[in-house]
Amino acid sequence: MKLRYIIIFLLPILFFNCEESLDEFNTDPTRNTDVALNLALPEAIASAAYNEGGNQARVAGIVMQQFEGLDAQQLQYTTYVIQEATFNNYWRFGLYAGALKSCDVIVKKAAEEGSTFYSGVGKILMAQQYGLGTAYFGDMPFSQALQGQENLQPSYDSQQAIYSGVLAMLDDAISDLGTATGYFGGDLIYDGDAASWIKTAQGLKARFLLHLSKRDGSNYAKALTALGASYESAAEESNLTFDDTDSGNWSLAAFSTERGGTLGMDAGFVSMMAGDPRESIIMTGGAIDGFWTRNNASVPIISYTELKFIEAECLLETGGSDADVAAALAAGVGANMTTLGIGMDSTAMAYTATVSDIAGLDGAAKKDRIITEAYKAYFGYNFHETWSNWRRTGFPALTPKADGANGSNPSGGIPLRWLYASSESETNSANVEAAKSSQGGALLDVPLWVFE
Repeated sequence: MKLRYIIIFLLPILFFNCEESLDEFNTDPTRNTDVALNLALPEAIASAAYNEGGNQARVAGIVMQQFEGLDAQQLQYTTYVIQEATFNNYWRFGLYAGALKSCDVIVKKAAEEGSTFYSGVGKILMAQQYGLGTAYFGDMPFSQALQGQENLQPSYDSQQAIYSGVLAMLDDAISDLGTATGYFGGDLIYDGDAASWIKTAQGLKARFLLHLSKRDGSNYAKALTALGASYESAAEESNLTFDDTDSGNWSLAAFSTERGGTLGMDAGFVSMMAGDPRESIIMTGGAIDGFWTRNNASVPIISYTELKFIEAECLLETGGSDADVAAALAAGVGANMTTLGIGMDSTAMAYTATVSDIAGLDGAAKKDRIITEAYKAYFGYNFHETWSNWRRTGFPALTPKADGANGSNPSGGIPLRWLYASSESETNSANVEAAKSSQGGALLDVPLWVFE
């Protein structure tokens, strides 16, 4: 299936920006104004997965010092010249008029048709996209978003309210999928297996509860409960496999083909990976080419690898034994190696045993070990969670790049958030300014509420 063609074909049907008027677009009376759920769902899944390797994720990889800009905008991003226009396409077309609007169409149409399968999956994808969006920007349109011409200037909800809404949406999805009525195709990941989608929702709950752990330590235990109802192995994870073509390929592969010469591997990350069995798989010397720049990459909504690292950290924070923490850590590393096609030979087993040996370390060193190993394992497909982990914990220890002070980042420190898109400021300026004011100016070096 040509995934990019799915997106291009269906977006005109689903396109309905929450910020901009559609008066500028002509109405074609011969064009479909409705789309069946089994056709809408593939586009929503593909859009969500495609966003995992989009510009907003790649820039997170740069500020997390895994990538380094060599030319063009990537060179600027390396020294934190990240402007309001940087994420226009993501905000407008990847997020609000892209994945979120597609999910909104699915959820509403599924409610009309009594299909709890489609409403459940639509809510899972919507919750995932809102959760990642607020971890990028902070306060965002949420309760008034996606209303189109009925509200072209939606107000911004607080980040606290958005996280609460995301978790509630995941619970609603789990409830919907408990009955799982009305499936008739279009599920590119599980082919209608509602139980697997429920496990995905539970994994996402664990992710976002971990985001909130700095605000409320009880969320570590809550995350462990969610993990207990999620994936039991990597075979269950929610992978979408893209096409091995230039028209249906994964977003990071498309970037590598079209602009790969503008982005390289950060020297510090290359040094960190020296001797790691995964090094030659995920990079080619100083170039970004590797496992995650393949056209037909399999990209998870959330991975088993991530769940095991979440488990290791939550066990550590809730008084789990060293043996249990080490087992979860080893499982996370091992799952990543399996994903990359590395057999657990003597070299891989020795590496895994070494990094999961936490005996004798103090609490901070144990947490550093877990987060640093996640930093390595998330490379290529999960940059947003690498950045979220660092903002929560300060691990791994990274030194800000030189010459990083500028008007949007006056401290010169590693960025803590993204700026609101200039396109949003142009069409919804009053609400954008109010959101900035409530968040201390919302410059790059102002921490998000969730990670303060």
